Amino acid sequence: MFGRIISALFLLTFVVGCSPYLDDFRYVPRPALAEVPATPPQTAPPLSVFASVIGVRYDSPQEQLPDCVEVRLQLNNNGPQTVTFDPRSMTLSDGTLSAFAPPILRPPGTVTLSPTQSTSYSAYFPFQPGRDYDNTDLSSLQLRWTVQLDGRNVSQTAIFNRSVRYYYYSDPYPYYPYPYWGPVYGGVIIVHRH
Repeated sequence: MFGRIISALFLLTFVVGCSPYLDDFRYVPRPALAEVPATPPQTAPPLSVFASVIGVRYDSPQEQLPDCVEVRLQLNNNGPQTVTFDPRSMTLSDGTLSAFAPPILRPPGTVTLSPTQSTSYSAYFPFQPGRDYDNTDLSSLQLRWTVQLDGRNVSQTAIFNRSVRYYYYSDPYPYYPYPYWGPVYGGVIIVHRH
């Protein structure tokens, strides 16, 4: 019986330790929402884009991925126009505004969305040569991309901040607060280019 308990604990430790993501690299907002303003203002936004930083990943030879930052983007065409998105327009920069390498994209191709259609992309941004998660400012990340609405370019940006885990210890105080994720803030910027 004791041997089974030890084996179960060992297996649990092994399974928990196999995450492809580095611990303590969580970003908010999750997701960020970027909308193209509607004209006239009383109508629904013609395009809604949700973006999340999934995590900072270890390299994975099986998935053909180096150490990288994984980002997910979902585009929803809410308007009557067509939306064209080339995922190669996505760029990611760190807290010092240094760019990551171009992303590995899944799926890789450009998509055109008819009204009411949606699509999702996963983008894996490798660190630049000589850089990794130890010598890169990962306190904030800025994701940028461009979409076309009926041939008109619209650039969008989502800003993510790292959520830091704070621990409070009770000794010698009489209070016993629990660990929590501290408050941090992010934002979205929309730029129209005509």
